Amino acid sequence: MPIYDIYARRKRSAEQTEPDVYQYKEIPGSVRVQLQRIFSKSIGTENQIWSKIREILAQELGRDSLANQRYPQDDCLRFLRTEQNIDHWLSLVEILTEYIDTECRNYDYYKRKSEKIRQGAEDAIKELNFRFREAKLGYQYENGQIVRIDNQLIHAEVTKPALQLLSDLRFKGAEEEFLDAHSHFRAGEHEDCITNALKAFESTLRTICDLKKWQYPLNPRASDLLKVIRKEKLLPDYLDASFDQLSATLQSGLPKVRNQAGGHGQGTIPRETPDYIAAYALHLAASKIVLLLRAFQVTERK
Repeated sequence: MPIYDIYARRKRSAEQTEPDVYQYKEIPGSVRVQLQRIFSKSIGTENQIWSKIREILAQELGRDSLANQRYPQDDCLRFLRTEQNIDHWLSLVEILTEYIDTECRNYDYYKRKSEKIRQGAEDAIKELNFRFREAKLGYQYENGQIVRIDNQLIHAEVTKPALQLLSDLRFKGAEEEFLDAHSHFRAGEHEDCITNALKAFESTLRTICDLKKWQYPLNPRASDLLKVIRKEKLLPDYLDASFDQLSATLQSGLPKVRNQAGGHGQGTIPRETPDYIAAYALHLAASKIVLLLRAFQVTERK
């Protein structure tokens, strides 16, 4: 009987081979502890609220309790510490975070004080997403739901393809710099993230030039390397009409961000680079790397 290449087998195979900077199956112990503390500080001690949250999830899971603890708050927090089913675990995280987002956010000063709330809603949600990212756990809370990062279009269509293309051993230097950029992003080190994103972009350009034996200046900048690939027509001729705009984006986009927000001294006033700027640099670098490497692959097949 022939073996059919069914969807389930293709999905399992893809999950085993596709590189990613996040994982989706294991809950790090550090994240369990950190989330316990976030929820304790941001929801407070009101037993009625914890009881309501426990009742919602226990009903949906068909359980008498979540973790066999008498008191609702203890039951929820124990569940966060011990539950092994990641879907069930994330379900509680989502319910708790949604409550913080929609209810605790609106508490006045006296309500927060009476419930011993020590962390505001905005800060709690921001920290939760940071803790996930820091631990390489590929989920985040947005728009009232926990979502997988690899379900986001830009991650699926840009970041993962960049990692796949950079897995070519000839581009190992660029791959390491790209992974370093993600590591800095997860750690909240945004200026270092931008700097390493540019390094990965420049290393990709330089490696392509080396492999094609294209000459470039000593200690070239990204702009120097871009001039070389344009001269050598790495991209198809039929793009020539729009290539000026594309080249301008490549030259002024990521390098400009890095020159303005990373790689230079802070001066007398400490500077903080926002996470959305770092994310932009990462995504821009990834999209340009994918463009360049796919064009390079075409030249190798000729």
